[in-house]
Amino acid sequence: MRKQSIILLGVAMVVTFLGLVLVQFNYFNTLIDMRRAHFDKGVKQSLYQTCRILEEEETINYLNEALQSEGKDMHDELVKAGILPMPATLKSFHPTSFNSNIAHDLHNRLKKNYIRQKVMMTDVAMKWLKEAPEQPIEQRINTKHVEDLLERELTNMGIETPFFMALVNYQGEHVYESASFDTTNISHDYYSQILFPNDYNPKMNLLRVYFPKRDGYIFQSMFQSAFTSIIMSVVLFLTFVFTIYLMIRQHRVAEIKTDFMNNMTHEFKTPISSISLASQMLNDENIAKSPELMRRISRTIGDETKRLSFQVEKVLQISLLENERAIMKFKEADVNTIIEDVVENFNIKVKSKGGSIESDLMATESLATVDELHFTNVIFNLLDNAVKYAKPDEPLHLVVRTRNNDDCSQLIIKIEDNGIGISKEHLKKIFEKFHRVPTGNVHNVKGFGLGLAYVYKMIQKHNGTIKAESELGVGTIFTIVIPTLKK
Repeated sequence: MRKQSIILLGVAMVVTFLGLVLVQFNYFNTLIDMRRAHFDKGVKQSLYQTCRILEEEETINYLNEALQSEGKDMHDELVKAGILPMPATLKSFHPTSFNSNIAHDLHNRLKKNYIRQKVMMTDVAMKWLKEAPEQPIEQRINTKHVEDLLERELTNMGIETPFFMALVNYQGEHVYESASFDTTNISHDYYSQILFPNDYNPKMNLLRVYFPKRDGYIFQSMFQSAFTSIIMSVVLFLTFVFTIYLMIRQHRVAEIKTDFMNNMTHEFKTPISSISLASQMLNDENIAKSPELMRRISRTIGDETKRLSFQVEKVLQISLLENERAIMKFKEADVNTIIEDVVENFNIKVKSKGGSIESDLMATESLATVDELHFTNVIFNLLDNAVKYAKPDEPLHLVVRTRNNDDCSQLIIKIEDNGIGISKEHLKKIFEKFHRVPTGNVHNVKGFGLGLAYVYKMIQKHNGTIKAESELGVGTIFTIVIPTLKK
């Protein structure tokens, strides 16, 4: 996939995701507004219902007082008229003692009493309308009873969250506050309702209600859906990011592989050309007469053949890196001996570059289960890298050390050089396939960027670890840790 296509796809994904987030944001804003409106409506309805009940209860109290008083007066009049017996003779009273005249008289009195009751109701209403509004609001209602009524009405509306109540008179004074009312932390948002709004001359006595946890209560009801939506959005975002990352990585790998193929063609072409030229020279009869020239040509063919074999081995490392089930032949071996043989063989190459190599094999427990061939290649690759990245103006100095940890259960191998070093930017990528550390204006370092990836993979297969420490202009230290056979 071309780079432009990846960019367009990435932009499309970002725009899609941002659009989805915006839609969800608007949806939750709308849902919050709806729930807040529902909460407000429920509270206002509860306040209205509470105030209506208070009015009804006050009216009933006035009527009860009036009826109790009137009923006593009517009872006394009936006793005086002889219609009802005296309290002392109440036990001997019998309904059959009434005669028709008395019943007629009772009917007339009841008729008059009805007219009087009607007048009394009018008087009670006038008294209520006149006297009640003049009383202080804290005397007209029982605050504990109001709190109970309000809590019941809120529960009926499905609102179950703590609240504080305040009673404010028409002068704006708080004549009552809930026991837990805290003016320092209380919200300025409150709900209010005029008390006794049907008074003949109503005063602005207010019942106020505060909900300190209103927002939390509203959000709590939609927490589960919001949490699920956020989780799904995060997963979708990470999927988008990971997809773009994979596409960019695959594009980068494709470019590196193209460079690799070009580099590989060049690396193969040179020795093949040299071998081809040498073979043509062997066909010349004059060359056959010169033994010295024949030896030089034979040596050239041998060197170029080795070079070609080495490059082929490098290419074959790709399949080994890709194949997780590569066949490994593990057996017990002395790692010190393996390293010593590699150092001895590599000594000639280092000296030809004007450098030196030193071995300090201090590990007392050096037996481990290894694949000798691949482990030898690991040490060889690390030493070869040190030669490639040596300083041009300073002799190369290599040191290979081995030692054990405290209980000798691990073998620690360190390969140190005084080369050009690796920057922190590239140090964390050196074990990636096809990654090559740039050398600035120096172009004499050739390769495919597979050596350290191969080393990393092989050390993993040996149940070990490898890390690199480096500083530009100072050098690099590779540290390998593998388990020994000591239990």
